[in-house]
Amino acid sequence: MRAQNTPLLNQKSSCTKSGIDRVLEKNFFLYNLTTKCLVEFTLIGSILIIDDNMIFCNALKSHFTQKEYNVKTCISFREFKDKIDIKNFDLIFLDLRLQDAEGLDILESILEICPDKKVIIISSYLDDECIAKAKEIGAFQCIPKNSQLFEKLDYLMNEIQQ
Repeated sequence: MRAQNTPLLNQKSSCTKSGIDRVLEKNFFLYNLTTKCLVEFTLIGSILIIDDNMIFCNALKSHFTQKEYNVKTCISFREFKDKIDIKNFDLIFLDLRLQDAEGLDILESILEICPDKKVIIISSYLDDECIAKAKEIGAFQCIPKNSQLFEKLDYLMNEIQQ
């Protein structure tokens, strides 16, 4: 695995034995010779996009596929519910308004099954009330769909990495 081109590494430093004991799926440990600490890396390479706008889904998928992420899209709640196992994804992008469901209801469903799942709300309909409610439910972040979306997503992905 090439460290520079790895999709997303979330690095956590741990010098205690408990860090050694916590070996999670998709995590691996490296020993830093300088600090004499274990460094835990979590590989985030699988992204799910849930949005009823197929053009937007394809643009987002193309953006992240070029960065070597594995990306799957769903254009409806029904498709998501019938075909997708959210446990297979490290990160989920979710629209607030789908034709057949509300994004906040889907967010609640996702977090009931996987409470630690990172879900990022992406929507044209974000206001302070929606953002507050999404954060209260457990959204990792809320980002408006606008001309700076891809720059914001890249910045956010770098933030998650640190």
